[in-house]
Amino acid sequence: MKIIILAAGQGTRLRPLTDKCPKCMVEVKGKSIIDRQIASMNSCGINDEDIYIVTGYCGAVLEEHFKGREIHFIYNEEFDKTNMVCSLMCASDVMKSDEDIIVSYGDIIYNADVFQKILLSKEQLSVIVDDGWYDYWSDRCENPLSDAESLIYDELDNLVEIGQKTNDLSRVQSQYIGLMRFQKDGITKVLNIAEEAKLRSSVGKKLWRTTRTYQKMYMTDLLQGLIDEGNKLKAVHINRGWYEIDNCDDLGVVEKQLAE
Repeated sequence: MKIIILAAGQGTRLRPLTDKCPKCMVEVKGKSIIDRQIASMNSCGINDEDIYIVTGYCGAVLEEHFKGREIHFIYNEEFDKTNMVCSLMCASDVMKSDEDIIVSYGDIIYNADVFQKILLSKEQLSVIVDDGWYDYWSDRCENPLSDAESLIYDELDNLVEIGQKTNDLSRVQSQYIGLMRFQKDGITKVLNIAEEAKLRSSVGKKLWRTTRTYQKMYMTDLLQGLIDEGNKLKAVHINRGWYEIDNCDDLGVVEKQLAE
């Protein structure tokens, strides 16, 4: 089992908290996002030596923070020009190691129960989704649909659509949180779909359901590409137990709810 944490972004919406440190080092009630993540992983039996953090903005600060521990670091040299998928592909050698891969966004926190859910998945491609998202999104913004994205799954819990903007609540059956697992042939499928996206962008061809290019594509664009190419992505359901810290308002919501 290898863990890849994507933490290369600049976190501009969390400034001034991110003026001198990466987004994942913003503190939530006195403990950083990344420390909370890794504590949940460690409590589930994941060793530091199996954790790989893709860094970019203020990467040296993050490495210094974990100095003396066995955590690995991979630097995305184009962090200011690229997005999540390119950061993940910086760790492609890790993904080719013949071990299962868990991928986590660097700006979310989750408890051990949530992490255990993805550990227990036996599917080649699986994605954590939160069925209790609506009340949380209602606390984060006046209109939950202004920020939420579509997520539709079939009667077998296989994802049909993910990551599309919508004003139709029926198309948001749950919400993607940024925690997923790739196993066996699923890893090869992810690497292949990323390579296909790169190829399409190089010749000016549109990706699956986005106008973004390979360099700027979101993780949900990659997941939708996998779905549209006929692959099965299993929805692994939770009901809360996690938070996203995308801006200062989010931080306020998280700290208030944790206090309660």
